[in-house]
Amino acid sequence: MGNHVSDQILGLIEQAVLTISFGSVTLVLQDSKIIQMEKLEKIRIDGSAAKPVAGKPATGGPALRTRLLQSVSGMEYGKVVIQIQAGQITQVERTEKYRVTKLTGLYGDGI
Repeated sequence: MGNHVSDQILGLIEQAVLTISFGSVTLVLQDSKIIQMEKLEKIRIDGSAAKPVAGKPATGGPALRTRLLQSVSGMEYGKVVIQIQAGQITQVERTEKYRVTKLTGLYGDGI
């Protein structure tokens, strides 16, 4: 099953990534479709002055869209987490889940 992600959805994801200096964007996939996006933004506090520390915005463009499409390609169930630190994408995690409908032999059946 292939993953088709519309330009509109890619734009939403890209915008979420570009507006975070520190944090993550998590994409949840079900039935090979992105069904949910979670945006977690962290605000760094400088210990001495107690004021927010801003990083520069993450870079987007074709490279980001290509990486996103590669990350969700072929995934039926799971999630992709994009980690951002100081405005830079530092890590992309892909966690795939498999739905198991029936295991034969697990409890002695089918043996």
